[in-house]
Amino acid sequence: MLTANMRSARLGFEALVDVGIIVLAHFRNPARKYAAQLLLDALTLRRRILIPVSTYLGAYIIMTRYLKLRRDRVAKALLKTLSIESPAFYGNIPKSVAEKALASASELNISSWDSYLIELAKALGINKIYTIDEELAEKVRDIEVENPIPRKAVEEYHQYIREKIMK
Repeated sequence: MLTANMRSARLGFEALVDVGIIVLAHFRNPARKYAAQLLLDALTLRRRILIPVSTYLGAYIIMTRYLKLRRDRVAKALLKTLSIESPAFYGNIPKSVAEKALASASELNISSWDSYLIELAKALGINKIYTIDEELAEKVRDIEVENPIPRKAVEEYHQYIREKIMK
């Protein structure tokens, strides 16, 4: 019998999503509809996009600590999505991938989280990462890094966040 994670890796996924997509999809902001649609397409397998479960832990930190959103509302929103049974969720963090991620984080001067996504993609034969972190694309050569959110929506999101944080 295959585990859910083994099934996920064998379904021919084309991309992984980064934590920023999860964040955008779970609170009201100018880019939400695009991120939420991408997430829905991934969860329903309309698009073969793998979602590392650990992105939800990162999303909670970003949403509560940095965006100052209410913990109870953040947890409720994230838990609602996590309650969906979908082979798009990937829960493993293999030790070998973590080791490679730490080494490449140092080498590429990127966060260990970003290098984890890169190494996970390589290990699973996935060649694309969807992220709003456009700086990552400048540092990575062997994995395609793409922002799936329209540029205008990203600009509106950044303006929204600047105004929200200034309050």
